[in-house]
Amino acid sequence: MDAEPKLTVVANLDLCDGYGECVKAAPDHFQLDDDGYVVVTDENVTPEAQGRVIAAVTRCPKSVLSLLADGKPVDLP
Repeated sequence: MDAEPKLTVVANLDLCDGYGECVKAAPDHFQLDDDGYVVVTDENVTPEAQGRVIAAVTRCPKSVLSLLADGKPVDLP
């Protein structure tokens, strides 16, 4: 039986404009720093958090966040 891939989330901080949509969608994984830019507080995505993290990734207007499965980018709609 194949093991489930390890999901993680990463941020390209060079793209962040501080909209905060990620924090609204998944506050357990993201915060904004003192300058208003995203900080990934938990890069590991559990099955329970997967929906919230995917929402954060897809809602970001600057495409700052990426979901990875075993270190490889996951294509999201």
